[in-house]
Amino acid sequence: MATNVNVDKVFRVNNNLCHFSRNGAYLAIAFQANLLIKDAQTLDTCRSFVFVDLIQYMEWSVNSEYILCANIKRAIVQVYSIHYPQWKCKLTEGSAGLQGVTWSPDSKHIFTIADFNIQLSIWNLEEQTVSYIQNIKSSSFDKLRFSPNGERLAVIVTEVDQDTVEIYKTQNWKISRKLICDRLRGIDGVRWSPNDELLCIWCSSPAEPKLIIYSNILEKHVTAFSPLETAQPSETCTYGKELRGIENIEWIPSGQLLAVIGFNEVVVLLNHITWQPLSKLYMDPVIRECNYLTKVYKEYADSEKVSNKRFASYEERVLREIHERPICIEIGKKDNDNFSIAKVKLFEFSTCGQYLALKHELYPTTVWIWDICTDYLDYLLLENPISGISLKIVQFSLEMIMQLFLLSSAIKWSPVHPRLFVLSECTRVYEWTRKGASSVPLSKNMSIVDAYWHPSGEKVALCGYNKVMIYETMNTS
Repeated sequence: MATNVNVDKVFRVNNNLCHFSRNGAYLAIAFQANLLIKDAQTLDTCRSFVFVDLIQYMEWSVNSEYILCANIKRAIVQVYSIHYPQWKCKLTEGSAGLQGVTWSPDSKHIFTIADFNIQLSIWNLEEQTVSYIQNIKSSSFDKLRFSPNGERLAVIVTEVDQDTVEIYKTQNWKISRKLICDRLRGIDGVRWSPNDELLCIWCSSPAEPKLIIYSNILEKHVTAFSPLETAQPSETCTYGKELRGIENIEWIPSGQLLAVIGFNEVVVLLNHITWQPLSKLYMDPVIRECNYLTKVYKEYADSEKVSNKRFASYEERVLREIHERPICIEIGKKDNDNFSIAKVKLFEFSTCGQYLALKHELYPTTVWIWDICTDYLDYLLLENPISGISLKIVQFSLEMIMQLFLLSSAIKWSPVHPRLFVLSECTRVYEWTRKGASSVPLSKNMSIVDAYWHPSGEKVALCGYNKVMIYETMNTS
């Protein structure tokens, strides 16, 4: 990775609050109660605003004209204009409290969720009015989804112990459809397809896991899938593992495949025509002899820089490919209580849709990168926990697994190329591309916990606990 960092490109921030605008022209940085808007190319400050309290959250509008800041504890939201800095708008939830806030796709409305799921408020910035959606199921915005074209909003609501999905038109915020999903015991999530035509609705109940596909064109349910009803023949390298339950789902960017994540480290890819399993991916904790075509990268102490490998610092570690088999992936201790089920914590397709990056709570130092277009299995094993994918079943390839010494905190794909950054709360950034994996030490001795790419993919903001540095990268496929 070719990178360049300048001393002037390191800034103080609140809790990783550093975001590029959607059009790539600006960089917003929040520090204490100050909001700084910088030119994304020169990093010179072009606008500055002062919030009424400590900034705990901020978000750009889709058109990059406005930016909102919020103090969740005091339930205050303030909106600023980039081109008209004298204009500002203040929203206050009052006694209802505030759990979350976000923009609508038209950049003319703001959504706020009150405490205890009391209501979802829709604030109209032009007409200065507010409307409400009652009985939402959760205080998380994961339970409501905008269609990719921004014309519809799907919300999970609960009435008389029954979950339903309400679909609203964003033009006037009037309900257009109410979906009563009798075939589901409950509704735990919804997800629009990339072409806006289909809506996936699923239930994660261990007793009756099932998903249904609703067609926005035909205005009816077109198919259903249940792991309990779809028994697939076992393949040699999957060792009899079948999908158990539905933890989460994700569409491939092309919309041709739907990835269904189970509660047993299994991912099934469904064909968008037959809605039958096309492939099955199992996060096997043992890299066996049959996976001789895989690439495994593991982090080691650099023998040339340190004599005692056991006490090697992060700056003295290197990433190397290992060829011996079998390899046992280290099982870590869960961060949360012992009574909950370990889940896939990070799960994201690359922009091109060919690769799927995953991190499971059982393996906090390991990242799987699956290539869904070939039959090869590759692994990348690192040393740090990571901080900031009737037809015959075909085993898709696991492109790489990285095992880190520390826990991984985040994984971030480039918005342009199949390039992945793996962050593990240390002074290194781990990068994966089609050419291989590498470990890049940082010159500022700053532990990186998250990253935000510029829309062009030419630079990335690397966030520490209270600082951010801007790295310029060379675009390589």
